Amino acid sequence: MTKENCTVLAIAAALLSATAPSCASVPGADRLWQPETWWVIVGEMHGTNESPDAFANLVCLASATGRPVTVAVEHTSDDQAAINAFLASDGSPSAQAALLKLSLFKSEFHDGRGSVAFMRLFDRLRVLKQAGRIDGVIASDVGRATPEGQDRNAAMAQTWTKIAAPDDAIILAYVGNLHAMRKPIAFGHRIIVPAGAMMPVKRTMTINVDGNGGKAWNCQDDGCRPHDNGYTRQVAPGIKYSVAADRQWDAIYELGAPTTAALPANGASATTALSN
Repeated sequence: MTKENCTVLAIAAALLSATAPSCASVPGADRLWQPETWWVIVGEMHGTNESPDAFANLVCLASATGRPVTVAVEHTSDDQAAINAFLASDGSPSAQAALLKLSLFKSEFHDGRGSVAFMRLFDRLRVLKQAGRIDGVIASDVGRATPEGQDRNAAMAQTWTKIAAPDDAIILAYVGNLHAMRKPIAFGHRIIVPAGAMMPVKRTMTINVDGNGGKAWNCQDDGCRPHDNGYTRQVAPGIKYSVAADRQWDAIYELGAPTTAALPANGASATTALSN
């Protein structure tokens, strides 16, 4: 087994404890928790097992600094009450069944945010919340309360900046990697200003999670199923930073191993959803 695969497995093993949250070390992660950094915006390619697990570990590492930690996820604000209820629950099958009623878990268009990996993420956040390691989880995507006509990225950035937290807090947001970009991006004749580009520059760190190729579950022209996720390559695990003026993110979180496709949680057993 390669060193890189061992690192990913170590992260997964460190997160499986439901009674005493522990964290796996990640090369370069300490730089994320500088005193001037308030927001850490983590972007992913939806639909993998490894990215949500890696994010959960980053939350664990942030909480180990002793600073107050709040998490924001790319789920509609309409689901906030249900998320709060799950965080306060015992994580039992009935509590999991209630969580599976969230809109992204029920959606026929599975983009990865309703996957078994996201179920694991919510359960690990539940454990961290009940251990006093995080203050809460904010559903930061648009919902019924979003003003009509407001841009989605602008709404997310506004939610992140309005989170009530102490001056020394760390706020970790987990979104698709386009939303985490630090500069506008062109799609044909359309210019998109990502949420990450609207955040206070000196207090924000943006990250993209990337694997050494592999698979991701998403919906494309040939249907919803595992698809190729990037190129096969050999890159060591860790967080690598950039100071290039044209960088899309401030750092890349290299997983150091290929990704695997995370199946939709609806249709999977509770045991499968929380253990795979």
